[in-house]
Amino acid sequence: MKISDWTLDDSRARGCKRWGVYPQSTIDLTVAEMDFPVAEPILAAVRDAVGRQAFGYPIPDADSALPEICSRWLAGQGVNVPSRQVRLVSDIIKGLTNAIRYFTAPATPVAVITPTYSRFLDAITAAERLIYQVPMTRMSDHYELDLDALENAFKNGAGSLILCNPVNPTGHVFTRQELAAISGIAERYRVRVFADEVHAPVRYDRTFIPYSSVDTQAAQHSITFTSASKAWNIPGLRCAFIAFTNEADNRTWELIPRAAKGGISPLGMVATEAALTEGGPWLTEAIDVLRDNRDALTDALAQSGLGHIVIPPDATYLAWLDMREFDLADAARYLRDVASVATTPGGEHGAVGSGFVRVNFATPRAVLLEALDRMTTALLKRTTRGGAVSGYEVA
Repeated sequence: MKISDWTLDDSRARGCKRWGVYPQSTIDLTVAEMDFPVAEPILAAVRDAVGRQAFGYPIPDADSALPEICSRWLAGQGVNVPSRQVRLVSDIIKGLTNAIRYFTAPATPVAVITPTYSRFLDAITAAERLIYQVPMTRMSDHYELDLDALENAFKNGAGSLILCNPVNPTGHVFTRQELAAISGIAERYRVRVFADEVHAPVRYDRTFIPYSSVDTQAAQHSITFTSASKAWNIPGLRCAFIAFTNEADNRTWELIPRAAKGGISPLGMVATEAALTEGGPWLTEAIDVLRDNRDALTDALAQSGLGHIVIPPDATYLAWLDMREFDLADAARYLRDVASVATTPGGEHGAVGSGFVRVNFATPRAVLLEALDRMTTALLKRTTRGGAVSGYEVA
């Protein structure tokens, strides 16, 4: 099936969280998965596995072909790591939680560049560590990393950094210069960097630099986390992988109790193999559709006079909308109640996200345009031209 043939009814029929939480009258642009059909090679691989009743426990890493496949794919992305140092885990958050617990000194806070994926903050809490937020600054056309604030985090005891690149929710792709600066500071303070690069395959005419590839020291003090879940739309199949570019870290991983690392699905393993080996053409098509959707979103906002509230993302299928000028105590609730469009509250992504909302534009074009029409109509009611909406006073 072509991506353009997929409908909202198809997505609803999946019976998953996306389109399964709000009333049908509400357009849900929250959950970070795509309203796209899954790539045929992945479907074929999973159907074959189901036909073979592959519902048992997963093959151990050392006996599976998947680490070698992941190693080759990672090399194509710029991460050079031998297959024996690629380890499987059910999901990135579980991997990150373990990394914080077992690869950093006890009780040390964890720095995270914000806004960021909300579950990273949950992972830090689950690891029973304090969160040290390092906010980026929104400029007119890009987001700027505050290197002084990052260094202060390490000066004040943070022993590690979670680096989301490309950034969920802004779509910012860190430059080589930014990554080199982070590496230099991290090395100076002897801290670990945990690089989540799950959104890297979904990017628009922008070069992606894996953190571990920046220099030798970055490879030694970092651990890379990724999966096929975001780029190929299979998050429910529960399979991610970790690249240990420092061999000693791989040995440490061996010592972590198995109960902390389990939960991988055999179906997720076969789906990941199919995605990485045969999913390229589908991903190319998906990125073309997503690029058009991104441009449709920015054009629609510009035509309504609200183009300034978004900086078009360089990667991901997420848009980060600056709603602060509308003086709303809860912008996401306002859009849900007044426009019947569900967005993700910016505050979930860190304190700097207050006054923003995250929008998932990986949905059929007609659905996206309808949502944008509803949103802009509701937002213009908040301007001096339209006046306030009853029940929604200023923040």
